Amino acid sequence: MKKMPLIFILATLLLLIYFTHDYWVQYFSPEFRKQYGDLVEFIANTVGAIAPTITLFAWFLSEKDKETRTDTSALHPDSNHKQGISADIHYEATPIDETIEIDQSQSPYLGLSAFKQKDSDLFFGRQREIKEALAAFNDKTCRWLQIEGNSGAGKSSLVNAGLLPAIQDGKLTRATGYQHWKIIKPIMPGETPLRRLAEALKHSFEDKLAQRSTLELQKELEADERSLAYMLNDLKDDDNTAFVLFVDQFEELFTFAGKQEKLDFDKQLANALQDKDCPLFLISTVRIDFLEGFEQLPKLSELYNQHCKRYLLKTISLEGLQEAIEKPAQMAGLDVSEVTTAILQDAQDEVGALPLVENALQVLWQELYKQREINQSKSNKLSGEFYLQKGGLVGLLEAQADKLLNDIDKKIPKGKHAALELLLELTRINDEGRHTRSNIPIGRACLIAGGKKADKQQGMKIIDYLTGRQAIDEHDKTTGRLRLLTTLGEKEQEQQVSIIHETLIRARGKDKTTGKLVGYWKTLYDYIEKNRDRGFYIDQLARQAETWSICKGLARWRKLASWRDLKNYKALRLEKDCLEAIFKRRSQIKAGVYASLLAIVLGFVGESYWWTAQKGHGFSIDYMIMLQRFRLMEWRVMDEPLPEVVRIPASKKPFQIGEYNEDFIQEKKNTGNAQNAGIPRSEAVEIKQDFYMGKYEVSYEQYDYYVWSQRNSENPPEYPTSPPSETQRWERAVVQVSWIDANRYLQWLSKKYNDKYLFRLPTEVEWEYAARAGKFTVYPWGDTIQKEGQVMANCNGCGSEWDHKFVAPIKSFSPNQFGLYNTAGNVWEWTSSRWSPEFNGSENVETPMGDQSGQRVIRGGSWFLYSDWLRSSARDGFYPDIRYDSVGFRIYRSARTN
Repeated sequence: MKKMPLIFILATLLLLIYFTHDYWVQYFSPEFRKQYGDLVEFIANTVGAIAPTITLFAWFLSEKDKETRTDTSALHPDSNHKQGISADIHYEATPIDETIEIDQSQSPYLGLSAFKQKDSDLFFGRQREIKEALAAFNDKTCRWLQIEGNSGAGKSSLVNAGLLPAIQDGKLTRATGYQHWKIIKPIMPGETPLRRLAEALKHSFEDKLAQRSTLELQKELEADERSLAYMLNDLKDDDNTAFVLFVDQFEELFTFAGKQEKLDFDKQLANALQDKDCPLFLISTVRIDFLEGFEQLPKLSELYNQHCKRYLLKTISLEGLQEAIEKPAQMAGLDVSEVTTAILQDAQDEVGALPLVENALQVLWQELYKQREINQSKSNKLSGEFYLQKGGLVGLLEAQADKLLNDIDKKIPKGKHAALELLLELTRINDEGRHTRSNIPIGRACLIAGGKKADKQQGMKIIDYLTGRQAIDEHDKTTGRLRLLTTLGEKEQEQQVSIIHETLIRARGKDKTTGKLVGYWKTLYDYIEKNRDRGFYIDQLARQAETWSICKGLARWRKLASWRDLKNYKALRLEKDCLEAIFKRRSQIKAGVYASLLAIVLGFVGESYWWTAQKGHGFSIDYMIMLQRFRLMEWRVMDEPLPEVVRIPASKKPFQIGEYNEDFIQEKKNTGNAQNAGIPRSEAVEIKQDFYMGKYEVSYEQYDYYVWSQRNSENPPEYPTSPPSETQRWERAVVQVSWIDANRYLQWLSKKYNDKYLFRLPTEVEWEYAARAGKFTVYPWGDTIQKEGQVMANCNGCGSEWDHKFVAPIKSFSPNQFGLYNTAGNVWEWTSSRWSPEFNGSENVETPMGDQSGQRVIRGGSWFLYSDWLRSSARDGFYPDIRYDSVGFRIYRSARTN
């Protein structure tokens, strides 16, 4: 108790007055002694009688005070000699501010989250350290305070929740003379420290810097090493204003920032600290094992010894830890009597005790809250039985973290593995088990957590679960929203992701049996140890890619990664168009080429020749090359040949299919062949939604690859015979496929996209609407078979080199207004509509594949027929199982199905 010494002092003074009154009373005048002597004697005797009573009462209160406090020295008689928590018997806690109110439905403990400025009311156990650290600024020559300590010592929390609020409250006014203090938004240097500094200035002085963007501020800082000093001098309200800049995790400047960025940041801070007109005070935190990095900063290292006050922050003491347990509990009306002693016993050997304790207390509070709801009780006691049952500090952390990963795995296939991959990526591995956090951009974090498919939507969902922004089960109060990650930055697109506390990734000691390091969270620590080479391979890939990028000629081929390197890089998740990803893809191509060459040496030539010469295929000898391409496609070395689509916009008004030329209509009516000319036109229909159609007719390469990929299926399709052509089967439009064959291909294509899209044949209405492309002329390009002397199609009399002879390559001729090639001529195209001589509504109806009765409509004409059959209205009908050398198909793709 702070007032106890005053009582003892008062009692001592009274006794002193009693025992010495005979001595000092003689100095009064004889008249005074004669008149008041008896009164003085009475007062002295009274004091003599009262003084022992006051002394006895003071002693009683002192003993009573000791009984109400936990005797931590009795619990841990050798705690002063423990490595983790140091018992500080001189520490005296600050009394609770009784005016602070805590919402009892909210936990008064932060869990693994670091303390921020807004949490200062809940920050206990460090009052002495706060006073000692701030005392550094009593020296008028000091404007730089550096907090040093081991990982997990609580450096960031001390500054955020202790020093900065104290400075804001004017605790440095007497020492420095400045009355007004402006706290600049804290920063971590990262890879671009000047950018982070510019962002902090923009955020902190939005009203005064409204006309200048963050980029402009960054360029100012890069242009002149005195910019920060001048900028702050301009921003101060008066000469009584000072600024505080907190640079957290200063070691990032040595590990992340490039050489020039590091030097620029060094100059800005050093110049500002030495500028007498710039009232900047700097607070930095740094891990002890990175102190040698200051030799890389030529300007700040000159100030280091004379103008920087260094404060070593040791692990929180037992008394401080007890205060951190009990004071928030008192404010929230909680009873922690059952758990305090057990927690202190578990914490005494832990270097990073405070976050473990905060996490355990938060879980205990959540369990209490859950039991309140279940039992409708008003209990306020944290359960000691639950604490011991769950395995204490470390057991609670492991149980919570493991449960979160298992819950993610239930929600997302292989979500646990994806989460572990992300946590691994966020870890900078240390050989001694003292792993540290490594921040990465949120975009890359989504890529890593997105699994093998790099599904960024899945990745963001996993990040939301790990940061607690989204609860897996809103009704589960046993875990609440456990936070394993945190995001840094305000703008979502510029945010960084970080592990919330290094306790999650650090080793707590060695196993007594095996001698191996054991982590606080075994699941993650073991995963890190299993993949500890991952970081090495990432760095190696980056170096190889950088070297490769500057090579020319054959050197670019030689510098690509080897098979062994590619195997090591297989698990790496890379941005699609980054240098490393391009290098990796090119290396895979090289590996594929070498593998193909090796396979040829081992016998692929003979096997390929046999496959190419099989009876019924009609393959030319050059299809041996196509076979190898198919293999590379199957191995994902080359892209698979899948149809390319174009978007067909919805119609703006009702649409009729059929012939529009009145002269032609009359002619056909006279000859009695109206059914093949789309006469009369259909009822008006409306194309309400956009859809997609194949840009080209399906080619032999595409169809043959489908057959190749289905070669081991139960009922594999057959290769169609070659088209009428002189060379190069694969680039021609496929023919000799029935309506049934085409539908089987489209079913396979849907599965290739995991049913993300619906593929089918277009209806007759969809086909003509897409072929006309908004025009109602005879052909998509006009009313004549050629356009201003230019050959536009392949038919009998169209004027092309393939007329009445061969199927043309799919990219021949010009596309229509929608971007579709060869909708007139070359090959007939199957539709999904049932044939009817006159339009009766079936033209707009898709016939199911299972219904194989009747004929199906074909559209577009072919290389074999005259130009009248190429009209946009021309039509015919074939049976679904027929195969013909002038009939192929084009795909229809709907919008997304999910």
